[in-house]
Amino acid sequence: MFTVLHYTGYRTERGGVVAVLRALRETGRFRMLHGVVPEFATPAPVTLEPWRGPSIEGERIGWREAWRARAVARAVQAWLQAAPDRVFHGHSRAGLLVALWLHRWGESRVVVCVHCYGRQRWFYRWAARRLGSRLYWLTPAMRVHYGVPGAGWDQCLPGGVAESAFLGSPPPPAPNRLRLGGAGMLVRWKRWELVLDALAALPPEVRAQVTFEHVGAANEDADSVNYAAELCDRTARLGLMDQVTWRGQEPSSRRLLAAVDLVVVCSDHEPYSMVLQEAWAGGVPALAADSGGPVDLVRPGANGWLFRSGDASSLAAAIAERARTGDWTRLDRAAVRRTARRAAKAALHWEEIYQRL
Repeated sequence: MFTVLHYTGYRTERGGVVAVLRALRETGRFRMLHGVVPEFATPAPVTLEPWRGPSIEGERIGWREAWRARAVARAVQAWLQAAPDRVFHGHSRAGLLVALWLHRWGESRVVVCVHCYGRQRWFYRWAARRLGSRLYWLTPAMRVHYGVPGAGWDQCLPGGVAESAFLGSPPPPAPNRLRLGGAGMLVRWKRWELVLDALAALPPEVRAQVTFEHVGAANEDADSVNYAAELCDRTARLGLMDQVTWRGQEPSSRRLLAAVDLVVVCSDHEPYSMVLQEAWAGGVPALAADSGGPVDLVRPGANGWLFRSGDASSLAAAIAERARTGDWTRLDRAAVRRTARRAAKAALHWEEIYQRL
């Protein structure tokens, strides 16, 4: 059995990458450590055993972080060389930087997965040429974004959701109501303000049928905190206090998904969206922006619908159509569930990759 160091360089256990790792841990296919920084806040209870390396900024690409990644890579190299069954699996921007150093030093038990739509496309193309078959994307749309050759799901390594997500039945529809839900951090690129603007743009008789509930909190940085405050102010200013609820952080999205009819994903270039996968596992369809991962994942009229990315009027039209026709109530919920990727299947794919290193 492999012991895999899943390195993110994070300070907390929040985020979609960590949700994937938790689901994979439940499969028992390999032993797992979570590579973090010294400042990592250990949760209670511990779900992923932390491995603390030198300090680095987990979500930044730059010369300073590249140099810091060298110190992390030295610590990882010592860890790898202590046992032959150990594998380094880098995630996030920091994981990519560490993987590049390890590759430079000739370490073969290294694989990395890109989880973001970064601005420095040239750098990711350069990294792909350096790492070759040991660098993976989440979906084909991400590979296309970076201009890396390939076809279909070649060199893509998405995660999956735990079996517990498939338990239970979808919530029954409420008469004359359309309950929308959202889950994720309150950061600007998630574009939660589009939901507010879309609701405000609906005709009053349609708006009266629609509610939106969100779970998730601001990040540690000041801009995220400010964005969360702006969303609350915008909700009040648009007169949506009776229809929109910001619940804050919850242990999981399970309660939310048992209470909504559609999940909304309105991010600019959402990499993959674990809440999308969790929603489908529960038989809940989606409204998603037509950029990033949803382009490869959403099958319009089968497991959800797409709207123009960044366009509140397009989202409003999609909501109004669902409210008018009730077409979401006629979807085959068993077929919706089959579009969710199971963690057990993902773990087998990851294990095959580790065996080839």
